[in-house]
Amino acid sequence: MKGKDREEVFVRCLEGVFDAVHIPELQTQAEAYIKNLSRHIFSQEIAERPSSDSTARRFPGPILACYLEAFPASLARENTAEKTKSQDLASSIVTSLVSMTTDANLTQVDVLRILHHITGRFSSLCLEPGWLRKSAGCAGIKIIACMPGLGQKCITDRDVNVVRTLLHVLKDMPYDLAQDVDEVMDVMTRVLRLSCANMPPSQPTDPPQLNKLMHLTSIFFQDLSNSNPIVRNASQKCLQLLSDLNDKSLVDLLMPLRDKILATLYTKPLRALPFSIQIGIIEAVRYCVSLETHFVELNDELLRLLHEVLALADAEDAALLGRANPRQSLIEITKLRVACIKLLTASMPMTDFFAKQIQTRQKQVFLSLHKSSKLTFRNAGFLLPISSRSIRALPRSRRSHTRV
Repeated sequence: MKGKDREEVFVRCLEGVFDAVHIPELQTQAEAYIKNLSRHIFSQEIAERPSSDSTARRFPGPILACYLEAFPASLARENTAEKTKSQDLASSIVTSLVSMTTDANLTQVDVLRILHHITGRFSSLCLEPGWLRKSAGCAGIKIIACMPGLGQKCITDRDVNVVRTLLHVLKDMPYDLAQDVDEVMDVMTRVLRLSCANMPPSQPTDPPQLNKLMHLTSIFFQDLSNSNPIVRNASQKCLQLLSDLNDKSLVDLLMPLRDKILATLYTKPLRALPFSIQIGIIEAVRYCVSLETHFVELNDELLRLLHEVLALADAEDAALLGRANPRQSLIEITKLRVACIKLLTASMPMTDFFAKQIQTRQKQVFLSLHKSSKLTFRNAGFLLPISSRSIRALPRSRRSHTRV
């Protein structure tokens, strides 16, 4: 097929056939046609472009490239019933492709090459604008990951890139799509389980597998400070999953990367950053401090950060408010204060730095109780026991002046 115009017409025709699957009168005929056409295109790609050709391994042929423009995009459906039908059809097509290995003239390498092209197209769909297309890309990756044999091998061969792609989807996700977050996390955990299936604890010295594990750990460790709370929560869950799958504690898993990651967190002055980034950094440090004793060393950099966090928690709203959107800024300030208090409290087993700041803790409790926000009210409940324990530890002569 030569000529851009012909390629565009071919893609439009394929899209029309995929749309015909959702028309009751044409459904059966359209599905049969798509399955036969798909198998023919795959066979032609393998016959005309052998796997020994390095270019064929990296790039699909013209007809397959046109097919890959229409096939993955067919999963981008708003209607739930249509989405389910499209996913079933896509799963059937991939199953048919994998079954082609039974042909005497084809090898697993030939079929795996086509699977890599399909997976790559699904991944690129995750990077396109619009949630429907991102959702379609995630659904396609899940279809490949659920395919035993070659499908799962295809995912494990490119698992690091797939994980990065899924994290990108989470970073671009609207905050109010909780159900979709669960769907993306389901695909992410499937990919991690497949990746770690080849990392048995009995072979801890296998360099390629250890490098892959460190690479995956580094990706999630860095995103603990992401400005998006969805990504932060996902990173924490995935780190815990990696720890469980590899029979390692979180401290053992993260220790080789500790100094490098903490250095990037300590060197950024908080007040110069937007609220969301401040919260991300504070939450990342709190996560590290809360892991185990001695994972984070009590040094000058940590004390400087704690002083800065204390100043943020103790500051008046007017000193923190931005000029752009006061109402939104107040919401962000509330979240920032909660993050500050949680970090200061988590650091108390390491140092009595925050334990000595009785007036600051009392002030945050009273501010929280007088706010209408549920978030600040929960903050007050989180601090009351801490403040009460600290006050009871004081001499009687000072308790009357500091009672909460």
